[in-house]
Amino acid sequence: MIFTLEKCTWTSLKTNTIIHSTMKPIRFYSLTSVLCFTLILLSCQDTIDGEEQAGKLRHMTIEEAKSLFIATHDAEATLYGVKCTPSLRSTADSGEQMYEVEYRDHAGKKIRGIIPFYVRDLGDYLFMIFREQGSTGKIYLVRKSDGKASEIPEEYIPSLSGNNEIIYNKSVNRRSFRPNYIDSEWDFLDIVKDRENNLYYTAIRCNNSGLCPHILYRASPVPGGEFTYKPLSVEHETVWGFCVDGEGNVLYGLAGGQWMRSVRADGEPGELIPTVKKTNADSPVYVCNFVWSSKEGIMALYSFMGDYDEKSYTFTPYHEPRQYLMTLKNGQFEKVREINLPFANNFPTSTNLSYVAGRVIYSHYHAGITTLVDLSSEKSYSETPCPVQANMVINDQMYYFDKNSFALTRVNIDDGTTTSVFTLDRTGLEGYTVAHILDVSETGILLGTYRMSDKHYLLMRMNVDNEITILKDIEGGGVSLFTTLD
Repeated sequence: MIFTLEKCTWTSLKTNTIIHSTMKPIRFYSLTSVLCFTLILLSCQDTIDGEEQAGKLRHMTIEEAKSLFIATHDAEATLYGVKCTPSLRSTADSGEQMYEVEYRDHAGKKIRGIIPFYVRDLGDYLFMIFREQGSTGKIYLVRKSDGKASEIPEEYIPSLSGNNEIIYNKSVNRRSFRPNYIDSEWDFLDIVKDRENNLYYTAIRCNNSGLCPHILYRASPVPGGEFTYKPLSVEHETVWGFCVDGEGNVLYGLAGGQWMRSVRADGEPGELIPTVKKTNADSPVYVCNFVWSSKEGIMALYSFMGDYDEKSYTFTPYHEPRQYLMTLKNGQFEKVREINLPFANNFPTSTNLSYVAGRVIYSHYHAGITTLVDLSSEKSYSETPCPVQANMVINDQMYYFDKNSFALTRVNIDDGTTTSVFTLDRTGLEGYTVAHILDVSETGILLGTYRMSDKHYLLMRMNVDNEITILKDIEGGGVSLFTTLD
């Protein structure tokens, strides 16, 4: 390595004085010089990397939040966290404190001017979208434990594909349990996880043929808070709805709704599965009504119209269709038991099937009678009468909430009995117009209301003692989204 020196300064060991010496330019090779130059290069590289990362989101202050909401005003939006605070009052007191969520880069410097657009709880992570110049901008997965933000690469940005009505969609189910929920098209995006915290969703990937199918991806967390992305669906097939069991086995529908396909957790695809099986004479043999993920894998409910002999091509119709509980085995569905419930366009759907305390509960309604049906597995199947049609799950318990009377009723999924939790007095809301019921719990409800005197949007909590606390006054704006962080 070559260096040039023109002036040196050193200290005399004998006199302990500073000596300056001007020298003619010289050239020399030195191991020490090489090491120094290497350190300079590394320092420069760190500076370059730092400059590249400066201003990029790496952390959000959401570690203490138990819920989040986006307050909007004109073209601006602010993300707020709600955290618990110690309280000397009764347990009915909300004990809540709101704070503006901060965004920081890799060096811990605060980032300003970020506009939050959408947020969803994914268990250990948040799905976070920011808006840029009036359109969807950066999308992140944020670890809830420490707020570490990982940007989803552009080629893996989730896509809003068509909703397949015969395959359980957790997102649609989530919407159905939000009375007066604030609509967002991103609520229809299906993102699910398995026991290893892998996330599953679809993204558009265009290929050389010019086609742009919706590909099913598995996003797997790796040390450091980042993710790896792996395609699971068969190349060129467009995924239209999917469900995943705890082990990571997948079943997805194909665009058009006529076929389904399973993929093992190791990525091995199965054969195509018809949603409607027909005879050579085009008479339907069976129809798949609904598919969901259970404790023992992926299950389905089928309607069989008769018996069909594949060898003789003979079809013997039943007097009435028969309903069968099916289990996915070796890439195809097999019968496990017949179900004799009366079905008349009231099959399981993404709005009446719920995951409760590790169980799959279907709220069957027919002729004024509600029945809680356990579809968790073949062995646990049961039918339990219930006086109300449950419409909400809170902290792994099932409830019925009447949004008109503000009444919450707990439902026991084991025996179908009910317990009144509260009925709030709405007279305390005179002078306010309820725009949104944002959250419901056993301690009360969270409301988005307009105060008639000045038209301000108020975020307010009403507890079981009918005490009203105004948490946020949003003058000239409102709340575009609220989510609890379970």
